[in-house]
Amino acid sequence: MLRIEDELKNNQISRFQLLYGEERYMVQYYRNQLIEKLSNPDDEMNRTFFRDKPEPSQIAEAAQILPFFAENRLIVVEDSGYFKSSSDMADYVESFPETTYIIFVEREIDKRNRLFKWINKNGCVTECTRQPEHMLKRWIAGYMKKAGKSISTKGAERLIERVGTDMEMLSNELEKCIGYVGESKLIDVPEVDAICSGVTVSKMFDMIDAVALGEKNRAMKLYEDLYTNKESPMSILFMFSRHINILLQVKECKNRGLRSGEIAKKCGVPPFTIPKYEKQAALFKRSKLLAMLQNRLELEEQFKSGKLSDQLAVELFLIEALNGE
Repeated sequence: MLRIEDELKNNQISRFQLLYGEERYMVQYYRNQLIEKLSNPDDEMNRTFFRDKPEPSQIAEAAQILPFFAENRLIVVEDSGYFKSSSDMADYVESFPETTYIIFVEREIDKRNRLFKWINKNGCVTECTRQPEHMLKRWIAGYMKKAGKSISTKGAERLIERVGTDMEMLSNELEKCIGYVGESKLIDVPEVDAICSGVTVSKMFDMIDAVALGEKNRAMKLYEDLYTNKESPMSILFMFSRHINILLQVKECKNRGLRSGEIAKKCGVPPFTIPKYEKQAALFKRSKLLAMLQNRLELEEQFKSGKLSDQLAVELFLIEALNGE
């Protein structure tokens, strides 16, 4: 059991919390659980939210305010960047009053960072990693049970095969399955196939194959299929870059002589998909994969700054991937 689960269960929550990691579904789950435990949703006076690299002094100022007709004040700080580089935040937290609780929600951290070390010693640090297949199957079964449904083992395996191991994407598809079966209680392979036929990891394999082989028309057709299936352009770009990251990891693991089971565990993918990833990774030079990831970051930044629409950003990404060496 993770320490945070023990704290939530026993209602003995550390004043300083850090949540981070690749599995954003679990990051958001623990974030929401902490907020629910530490504050009243109607009590806006004792809750403060900060996003996107706020000044440490702003947070420190809010932290010093005593709670108003409540036991504590809650501060939630998201995507601060404090844990990737040096900041003054480490100097401030030591003087926060005991009535102040603070939750940091980050994407990337550096464990050598002074603030990370301080919270690791004086608070609770939770890393949310991709879950192995057996844990995902248990989670899927529990998700369905809460909805008054059940899913067969084969159905859960097919869902993971089609959607991948991202829990946010899995939860979206599970909700579709629940709506699709109506009054029926059991979800099996046919129901999963009917709902999830257009998402997916399998289509992403096909698209990457087309890129590797320089098949421009096929690659663009597969992208259009995903887009027509109501996948957002940025979601498609995310799936594409995640797939490329997995190919890079597979290459590295193969070079280190790791076996398929070890590779699957390190990459956070089902073991039966490893032969496909290995075959596909062999089609690319490492430099090509890295170049695609760099291009994705640049185009995403242009989208965020309003220079490109999300659809154009993804189309330019594919064109560059198909044309690059």
